[in-house]
Amino acid sequence: MTQTKTPHSLRGHTASRSIGMMTAAAIGATSPAALYAQSSDEPLLLPGIEVETSEPQAAKPKPQPAKKRAAAAPAPRATPAPAPAPVVAEAPVAAAPAAPVAGENGLSPYANPEAGYQAVQSGNSLLTQPLVDTPRTVTAVTQEVLRDKNATSVRELARTTPGITLGTGEGGNAFGDVLFIRGFRSSNDVFIDGVRDSGVAVRETFMAEQVEITKGPSGSIGGRSTTGGAVNLVTKKAQDTDFVKTTTTFGTADLARQEVDWNKVWNDRFKTRIGAVAQVSDVAGRDGSKDDRLGLSIAAEYEATDRLTLDFEAYQLQMKQMPDWGVPWDGTNGVPFTESAAGRPTLDRDTFYGNPDRDFHDATQSVATFGATFEVTPGMTFTNRSRLSRTENDYIVSAPERPDTSDADPQNWTLTASPKSRYQVNEVASNTSELSFGFNTGSARHDMIAGFALSREEISQRGYVGLSSEVGGGTAEDRLEGCSVAIYNPDVSGCSTATPVRSADATLTDVTTRSLYLNDTITFNPQWQLNLGARLDDYSVSRTTTEAGADTLSRDDTMFNWNAGVVWKPRDNGSIYLSYATSTNPVGDELDAGGGSYNGIDSSNLLLEPEENTAIELGTKWQFGNLTATAALFQTTKDNARESTGGRGAPVVTTATGEYRVRGIELGFGGNITEKLSLFGGATLMDSEVLKSSNPDNVGEEFANIAHEQFNVLARYDYNDQWSFGGQATWRGSVQGGTFAATNGNELPSYWRFDLMADYHITDDASVNFRIDNVLDETYYDALYRSGTPFVYVAPGRSASISVSMKF
Repeated sequence: MTQTKTPHSLRGHTASRSIGMMTAAAIGATSPAALYAQSSDEPLLLPGIEVETSEPQAAKPKPQPAKKRAAAAPAPRATPAPAPAPVVAEAPVAAAPAAPVAGENGLSPYANPEAGYQAVQSGNSLLTQPLVDTPRTVTAVTQEVLRDKNATSVRELARTTPGITLGTGEGGNAFGDVLFIRGFRSSNDVFIDGVRDSGVAVRETFMAEQVEITKGPSGSIGGRSTTGGAVNLVTKKAQDTDFVKTTTTFGTADLARQEVDWNKVWNDRFKTRIGAVAQVSDVAGRDGSKDDRLGLSIAAEYEATDRLTLDFEAYQLQMKQMPDWGVPWDGTNGVPFTESAAGRPTLDRDTFYGNPDRDFHDATQSVATFGATFEVTPGMTFTNRSRLSRTENDYIVSAPERPDTSDADPQNWTLTASPKSRYQVNEVASNTSELSFGFNTGSARHDMIAGFALSREEISQRGYVGLSSEVGGGTAEDRLEGCSVAIYNPDVSGCSTATPVRSADATLTDVTTRSLYLNDTITFNPQWQLNLGARLDDYSVSRTTTEAGADTLSRDDTMFNWNAGVVWKPRDNGSIYLSYATSTNPVGDELDAGGGSYNGIDSSNLLLEPEENTAIELGTKWQFGNLTATAALFQTTKDNARESTGGRGAPVVTTATGEYRVRGIELGFGGNITEKLSLFGGATLMDSEVLKSSNPDNVGEEFANIAHEQFNVLARYDYNDQWSFGGQATWRGSVQGGTFAATNGNELPSYWRFDLMADYHITDDASVNFRIDNVLDETYYDALYRSGTPFVYVAPGRSASISVSMKF
């Protein structure tokens, strides 16, 4: 008997295959051919079965072609004999194992079920075409890639994704997932299922089916901001098959993590999916830092009628961490103290300057979404989604600032463990309605989506009394009395341990947005498509404080953005496209920002017009079987850019006098090279330049705080049915320091990071994963603060873990 190899992405479906084989055997045994009396001398001739197949839709699995069974050749007539031997009917042949099906048994509906690294469809309702025909760069990270990257958070995913750089949080902006995409800040451009997740938060991926990074201005898709792009977390939805999946992980740095994914079909109309995660862990290579998490997600779908479907989704994540703002900067040698330099010892990478008796970081996110989908007529569908969310970001953290290296003995050098604090609450209520339909005009086919969205965002910001250090740090109270600690042997026991008191005064920011948008994909013929999108946003922002007599600052803007992309398909499996897109940054679009210097709203920028962003992209995408390869040339320009001067005790002056530009090339790939070898990754090379500035010294300089060159490749090789081996290589170029232009001379070094993994499949439903991340224990850095004497975030060191996954 020929043994059929089960695809890696399907392992765990023995029961369904056995049922399929028994059903096929039963049908064969009861068919008329099987019951036909074999009394004739003539052999039984079975007709050939002609099977016609066609290319499936991108989000659907490719069906396995049925094998034609050859008709029996006529046998020569034998001389009649008195007692001929009876003819025995051929036993029915068991059917081949069923092919994996996208969106069933826990497989992603957006990925190729036979190649889990290959994303074929976006989860964003406005990106309606298969990704190979979408005229913009979309890095879609499937659930299988998330697993093999060990990317359990958005922050970890950003470390290994070309085109994204992590940034810092400080007094002006909240600490959390601070992201730069293609050179531009995108911290407030994170979405969950296409709805903006306002403010800076700390996000997990246990509930994510796919994480999509849309590159380039996305104003017609996401609304305000989105200069460099946007991140969209596509959550797991209820599926049509019952399953329970669990993953238990133990590792170094006292890691213990449990994940559960339970899908239940209760009847032919109602199904649910529940996910959960619990984690306790330190941070590898960083003494004192912790990362504990607890999360729950629920998705339910009810088919009320044949035309009306109701759904509900809820998600909550609690993260309790000991925050870590890294190590100090050696201004004499222009490197972090953890790098070797003349005249001093090299600081151990695990040196921690936090105050465990006072510092903390509690982040909680709660999101609930109610949805309805109604088929108005065949081919016309109306959807409505209402969302309520609340995000709390509460922390006190110590930043290692202002090193004093005046003593002749480096062991006597000190720094100030300067406290930063924030208690920020973001509450969002939104409603989005969309009507999708199609029609023909002559030979052209139109697939359209028209939408209306209304959202209300309320942000409350407070600090902790006596901990402010953003006013210059001129007094002992501002800097925490007694918190001068040694650089090489920090001891915070002498620091104040008084219970912090949350300030009674709060800064309140309210944003109301009303949006109309239209998206049309026009298919002229199999070779030519045109994608058009337009969006009109009415944006109102106001800010005040709870102090008596406080003024209220407010501004209203109406913003129009659009995109156009022409797609030429020289072959069915590939496309070449040219696209143009815009977006707009209104005043105050960084909702967590403390003032105009950080892109918040204040009296110095209140009268300024929005920044205007434009991008042009020339790209190509190809599907070679189960592998997708992409390449794009892009240019993004920001006009009317806001610049601030002053601060730190001097009046802040903000003007709209800047013009910035980023040019680059981006390569991407994902899928199976062969039946056994899977690859995912890409590379980004960028050139940035300040074209205009109120400060002549900035003109001609490149952007600060971003990596201009990045590369990543993730590989897995299925050695046999039991063993798989793989690894990941990540390279990031150097990062220049500065406020926006790279003018202060600080530079984070480039680095390589390598990860290794292996999987052993005990059965189809049970496997063990072994992995080592940062194998060489490379000391590398997430980001550096923008000042001339910054502190530097240190990335995790080497860690090892073992995970046991089971499916029931």
